[in-house]
Amino acid sequence: MRRNLTLPALLLGLALVGLIITAGCIGTSTTPATFFSGTGNGSIATELPAGVYILTITQTSAEMTDVTVETKETGTSIQGRYSDAAAESAETAKGWIWSYALQTDGKPTLTINATGDWNADFAVPQQIDGIPPQIFQGTGNAATPFFMINKGNISFAIEATNNTAIEVHLMDYNGNPVMDATNTFEQPLAYHLGEYHNTVIVPLTDSDNYLLNIMCDGDWSVTVTDEQA
Repeated sequence: MRRNLTLPALLLGLALVGLIITAGCIGTSTTPATFFSGTGNGSIATELPAGVYILTITQTSAEMTDVTVETKETGTSIQGRYSDAAAESAETAKGWIWSYALQTDGKPTLTINATGDWNADFAVPQQIDGIPPQIFQGTGNAATPFFMINKGNISFAIEATNNTAIEVHLMDYNGNPVMDATNTFEQPLAYHLGEYHNTVIVPLTDSDNYLLNIMCDGDWSVTVTDEQA
């Protein structure tokens, strides 16, 4: 069984502030349903087809939320948590909102362990018409839209403050993670405790549309630059 388990409980979560992601609208008229809601702990058998999705979670409590999207063959587990320094500024009128891009087989089961009310919205990732340089910033866990990156040496200038940990992962258009040369760690930043201020160079072997998953419980920015441009 292929499993994609993101960060330990220490990390994740987080509200999306100022990024290009929005919470889904309330309603379940779509066939199959892509929007789900509940209170506290819940498990829902969905009819979602296989594919790449951005899952947006809206929660009415800042307490940590555990989310699993799982089939017999695949599984993704993520957590939503806020640092004390970021929790207040991360709150929106609807609560705390965060997102994560994932790949799943068809008809996954959605399991959420949360405090208070929550919404879960699955959507096909958007695509922006642009190439590096690109700048993304926000507070909390967030998935960017797809954007085009040509093969070659690509730099990722990553800044994180008011956080306890951060990860930044690249996903290609088919939902596959970009791995390092040892095929062990996801690029560009597998995991870092505390604040981060550094630039990572990633040698991409394929020109493709990519998106970024940023997992951070504080404030962050990622500037993507093509070193050959």
